[in-house]
Amino acid sequence: MKIDRLAERYLLGALETLGGGGFDFTPNLILEPARLDQSDLDAIVMWLVGASYVNVISENAAGTAEVIELTGRGLEYAEHLRETSGSKLDRDTYLHNVLVRWACNQSPPGGSASLQMFAASDDWWFSGTEVTWDEVDAAVDYLEAKGLLVVARAIGATHIRPTPLGADFARSKQMLRTFMSSQQPNSSTVTNNYHNSNIVRGDARGSNFASGDNATQTVNHGVDADAFAALITQPRDVVPHLELSQEDREDLTEEIDTLAGEQTDPGAARRTWRRVKRIIVPAATTVLAEQAVQAAIAGGTGLLG
Repeated sequence: MKIDRLAERYLLGALETLGGGGFDFTPNLILEPARLDQSDLDAIVMWLVGASYVNVISENAAGTAEVIELTGRGLEYAEHLRETSGSKLDRDTYLHNVLVRWACNQSPPGGSASLQMFAASDDWWFSGTEVTWDEVDAAVDYLEAKGLLVVARAIGATHIRPTPLGADFARSKQMLRTFMSSQQPNSSTVTNNYHNSNIVRGDARGSNFASGDNATQTVNHGVDADAFAALITQPRDVVPHLELSQEDREDLTEEIDTLAGEQTDPGAARRTWRRVKRIIVPAATTVLAEQAVQAAIAGGTGLLG
């Protein structure tokens, strides 16, 4: 399992064991409640120290940590893990996004992937906790109904593979909500009809076309509203989990607020989005933050280019 997933389990186990921050403890104390192996401990602690989630209070002659403590940042992230892992909405959203990509990666050409193998993957873990088969089965049913997965069920075995739409979603690297919104027409049109007129129609974004003394006027009002709303929500949600100075945090919040008012001006939105990306990309230093930033960038690229 990837070290960052193990570290999430360790942090959640530390929070459950200690009840909060401000305590010195031996690293071994968390192994049993987090169900982790001793062989992984040194790598986990090293990763947590590098991420500024724990401080080393003392170490032995070989340089191995013997006593550590959670930092304020580590406690904040552990509490975030506890909150998201306990949210049904967050757990469902996670599975809706990850299952299609897992199926796309695991299905051989012309074949399907055994769903039972999902339990052996890193994706079986969300925010330091295991998902359940009830949650997975419900997510598979949902994705099948949405036309993203083909499901073959038999006694004791279920196989899944992505539909063409599901494969497009996996390749897009967008969040599912953003991707599904982008499948709808990406602009709204208002048409005023006048008789005895020349007619000129246009479908370019932000366009306004008219001709003649009396004309049919077609006005296209920018990008799709639902997709744009999702684009604004994603970076706003991730702001608290980015490694930012107070000044950069204020700048990012201001840029996102500016972007929110530019739906009908794709050119301006594109420029503001580039400024947002320049701030959020280097500030994503945790697994969840990096995943959220990547999803936001994919959504922005699909929507604004």
